[in-house]
Amino acid sequence: NIDLNIPVINIKGDIPKEFNKITQEVFVKKANEVMENTNVSEKIIYSIDYAAYINGDILSVIIKSSLKQGNNPQRIIVQTYNYNIKTKVTLSNIIEQKNIDEQKLKSKIDRALQIVKREEEILTQSGYSVYVRDLNSDVYKLENITNFFLDNDEKLYIIFAYGNQNFTSELDIVKYE
Repeated sequence: NIDLNIPVINIKGDIPKEFNKITQEVFVKKANEVMENTNVSEKIIYSIDYAAYINGDILSVIIKSSLKQGNNPQRIIVQTYNYNIKTKVTLSNIIEQKNIDEQKLKSKIDRALQIVKREEEILTQSGYSVYVRDLNSDVYKLENITNFFLDNDEKLYIIFAYGNQNFTSELDIVKYE
């Protein structure tokens, strides 16, 4: 079962070209592998969806793929692109443009992740196998965050997708208003 909605950014320039190249390498390559699979007894469910938002001069695109192949755990990949007509947008660009207080943003991220960490601990104590987050990891530093987007209401969403190489479906989304 394959359901693919793969975006292409039709803007001239090196940055959109790089976005499209990454999309081809990550999502289209896997779609081709799935379609060329000759093992008819192996059940495969693969979907790709995306959403796009425009806020001022910033185009935000979020792509999410889901793959369930045979007996492997479900795999989720989330990729975001942010483009301001001339350059790739960084989180620091958004923070500056939207006058976001970095301490408040970091506190919001920390609170959201602490809630998830508590839920993770409860599940672990109950005997479930869960993805263990290291809240001291550098991935949570603002300067290292690359997966984010602005929706139509200019709300900032930060996505922490974990373990794509380890076939996990774990991700955390932090909404900043």
